[in-house]
Amino acid sequence: MAVITVLSIGDPKQFTEITRLFSENGAKLSVSGASDIKDAITKLQVNHYDVVVGNFDLGKENGLDFIARVKKQIQYSPVTIFIGEQAPSVVKEAIKSGIDYFFLTNDENDLELVRLNTFIRQTVKNKQAEESLHYADTNFRTIVEATDDSIYMIDRHYRYLFINSPHQKRLGIFGEDYESKLYKDLHTEDETRRFINSMNQVITNNDYFYEEYEKDGRYYSRKFIPVRYQTSQQTLAVTVVSIDITDRVRLEDEISRGTSLVTATFESTSDGIFVVDRSGKIINYNQKFLDMWFIPETVIEERDEEVLLAFIEDQLEDRKTFIEKLNYLKAHPDKEAFDVLEFRDGRIFERNTLPQRIGGTIIGRVWSFRDVTEQRKTLSSLQVTQANYRSVVESTGDSIFMVDSDGCYLFMNSYHKSKLGDIAERYLENRMRVMLPPGEETRFDQAVERVLSTKRQVQDEFRWMTKDYIRRFTPVSEENTNEVRAVTVVLTDISDWKAAEQEVKNNEERLKILFDLAPEAYLLTDIKGTFIESNRAATDLTGFTPDDLRGRNIFTMGLIGSMHITKTAVLFAKNALGKPTGPDEVHISRKDGKILYAEVMTYPIRIRTQNLVMTIARDITERKAAEEALKQREEQYRLLVNNAGEAVFVIRETRIIFANPKSSIIFGYDQEQLINSSLLDIVHSDDQEEFLVLLQRAMQGEQIHAGISVRGYTASGELRWLEVGMAEIVWQNKSSVLLLCMDVTKQKIAQDALVQSNRKLNLLSSITRHDVLNQITILLAYLDLLKKKNKDPELEPFIGKQVEATQAIRSQIVFTKEYQDVGVKEPQWQNLGSTIAAASEYSRTEFVSWDNRLNSIDIYADPLLEKVFSNLISNSVMHGESVNEIRFFTEEKSSGLTLVYEDNGIGIPDKDKKKIFHHGFGKNTGFGLFLSREILSITGLSITETGKEGKGVRFEIFIPRNLYRLM
Repeated sequence: MAVITVLSIGDPKQFTEITRLFSENGAKLSVSGASDIKDAITKLQVNHYDVVVGNFDLGKENGLDFIARVKKQIQYSPVTIFIGEQAPSVVKEAIKSGIDYFFLTNDENDLELVRLNTFIRQTVKNKQAEESLHYADTNFRTIVEATDDSIYMIDRHYRYLFINSPHQKRLGIFGEDYESKLYKDLHTEDETRRFINSMNQVITNNDYFYEEYEKDGRYYSRKFIPVRYQTSQQTLAVTVVSIDITDRVRLEDEISRGTSLVTATFESTSDGIFVVDRSGKIINYNQKFLDMWFIPETVIEERDEEVLLAFIEDQLEDRKTFIEKLNYLKAHPDKEAFDVLEFRDGRIFERNTLPQRIGGTIIGRVWSFRDVTEQRKTLSSLQVTQANYRSVVESTGDSIFMVDSDGCYLFMNSYHKSKLGDIAERYLENRMRVMLPPGEETRFDQAVERVLSTKRQVQDEFRWMTKDYIRRFTPVSEENTNEVRAVTVVLTDISDWKAAEQEVKNNEERLKILFDLAPEAYLLTDIKGTFIESNRAATDLTGFTPDDLRGRNIFTMGLIGSMHITKTAVLFAKNALGKPTGPDEVHISRKDGKILYAEVMTYPIRIRTQNLVMTIARDITERKAAEEALKQREEQYRLLVNNAGEAVFVIRETRIIFANPKSSIIFGYDQEQLINSSLLDIVHSDDQEEFLVLLQRAMQGEQIHAGISVRGYTASGELRWLEVGMAEIVWQNKSSVLLLCMDVTKQKIAQDALVQSNRKLNLLSSITRHDVLNQITILLAYLDLLKKKNKDPELEPFIGKQVEATQAIRSQIVFTKEYQDVGVKEPQWQNLGSTIAAASEYSRTEFVSWDNRLNSIDIYADPLLEKVFSNLISNSVMHGESVNEIRFFTEEKSSGLTLVYEDNGIGIPDKDKKKIFHHGFGKNTGFGLFLSREILSITGLSITETGKEGKGVRFEIFIPRNLYRLM
């Protein structure tokens, strides 16, 4: 917590009571002094002070003169507290002129102290609310660029306005200038025709349009979103979000459940987000943002940033800083910013803002907000407790010292040293006994002995040096043994309190003024609930004037809602026992019939001989409405998770701390059995090591997308195949991992059955092929014999054709032997460096090199991966002509890893780049690159050739993010 700076005009020791109240309410103080008003104004012009404390009469000038000069010469207004003995008319004038609090030194009764304590508590709270501006989240541009989806914008003339990185990659225009290009410039005629037809539907109907389509063997969904003009709602352009849904087409049920979970996760975000363009128009926002700021529909419908920010700034404590930061960001649209916002109602938000860019152009700004109220409260409490202890002991106006069982000094604070004088400096080395007035030694020793024996606090009063004191003896115990090792003694000067008791009768009118001007509703009743007095704030809250309330009973007049009559009676019963209560919530029925929620605190007080109850109330109706809305949203999220189609776990370390109903269905355990059990108990032992690695990656902030398979056991011992996804979340204010488990056992069984069938077909094919090749060998032998014995020249061409056809048949059958091995065996994790080394050794090529980094990368591929590399090397040696250098290396991108193969040969002509992967194309059999592409596609890898003719080949093998790992 930040230090509250105090400027005292005059002697700071005169204001110890006020600084004590600041400390008791959790403030850390820094006190400076000024000799007079002139000196105070000079220091306020140079330094910032939160509070100014001084006597009302300041020589030739007084507090009214000081306030006038502050308003004229100082840009900000510190909290002003003046003390003195003045007539009611002077007090009224001082408060009207701007003095925040007037402390009447001859008027200190219980009621005055309660009001002063309330004022200082609010002052400290306001100061605590000034610490902001620290953490950040993401902006709209980051979200768009981080997604794997293609996102682009097209205007009404079918020109590209924006393309994100994934779509640039799909189009193959890395780093190129796409602006002003037409859609047809980057797509085929059929694609352009279909796109224009879909886009025209959006422009005509001025509404969203959704479609699915297929391209190059993959399936995509495409959503057309109209970008409208703010007032006329005319569609100016269309934003297109294109998603690869190939897996969804193949496994529709799996994608459906996955989509539901993604939606639930997005809706459960704890950050409020909104986006504006350069002109101040609100482009987008989420519901969380509206809920956090209590923004009504009438405000957000304006789509105007100025209107929205004007509504927001009224809720903040420091509006000036907030507005200055907004003006700075408008003048510097390329700047990022982070700060902390503190609200008048005590909430604290972290605010992060980043510029939104398209390409290199800034088009707007993203704002995100996170509620950190509870974290800040906890941190502030700990810091105050740990850091301010010595400050409180040394700055208090009480004498504080510690003695052992013999009554010898062990410690004394500075104030007590000043009381003792020079002799205090030798109290430790001489084991000096406590200095007491004559006749007090015995009573002091008895009090110490009583504390040591009972281990409880003892309190008494005594007179010393013409002053009256309350003396508190408190045991100091060992933490482990609870044995009392010393006694702390606190002497509090109560001389002024005793003198003030004689002046209470003369202060009623002045108390009435202060009571009436209090900012909160004050209601004074007797112990039975009959109203005696109320202030202006109480009239504003209830609608009843003091005359309306006076003499009426709180329980019979209908002011308290019927459901809360009993609660209110309990509060008064506690007051009758001398106990304060609150804060509590009650219904209040205003005079005009409107029902309010009020937060009330009650204090038992005594005026003369009468026991009374002071009730302090504030309107919390809006806060209650916000809390109810929050409860409804939490219920919606609970229903989404409980009805999810996948098992949803929350994991801390490896312990399950939450499991949804679907998890019980999949694993056969009751939810109570799953909670607090170890997740490793249901994970197959062979998969536990891999699972723990995934869990560790998720805890470090990496998102593990669904698609990774592990095995698990049900309660009955059945084996289940699971596809899992993980993400780090905060659960109950602690870091945890959200685990999603989809049961794919049936799909796995079907896949295994298919593999077995393929193996049987391959065996049959192998036997048949062997027999056919034997017969072809015999046929070729007879054809060769026929060719040698033929004497008719006219038959030679026919015999040659027969030989050529037979050899073609043989090549086709040899190809089936190569192709039958593709996809037969399970894909596996293979080390890139080792696989390249084996392929290089098989090809007997010494000039193959690869980046050392490849030795620490594993990829998930068909076991024939080595054949892909050896085929590339063989092609370079056979067809590259001048090849004497071959190298492998990787390039990592946001969407995955690219393995690059390059040689320094003659390269491949541009017209042949797409044909080289076709079956039958090439100088020999034409099988090699076709087979390579088939082998890679088994696990979703792809291969393209991007080299320059005359400068060598460049094959790029793209490996998606979930198909490689770093060792």
